[in-house]
Amino acid sequence: MKLNKEQKEKAKYIWQGIKTGKAESHHYKTEMIKFYNALNNTNYKYTTNCGSCLNTCFEFIKNIVTKKPKKNAKK
Repeated sequence: MKLNKEQKEKAKYIWQGIKTGKAESHHYKTEMIKFYNALNNTNYKYTTNCGSCLNTCFEFIKNIVTKKPKKNAKK
């Protein structure tokens, strides 16, 4: 999935509030779920407390923020 600059910035913003594994506020939790739903065409409720659902959203954003850029191997 190719993300534009705005989406990457939004992921970094959300990551600042959830990087410890616990959202600093309900705002970050809701933003994390909204962002995940928008990019993956899912319908998780913003009030969910399902650990599996929240972990899926968390890992998705974690992978966006911590992923190292690919190097071109073409020679």
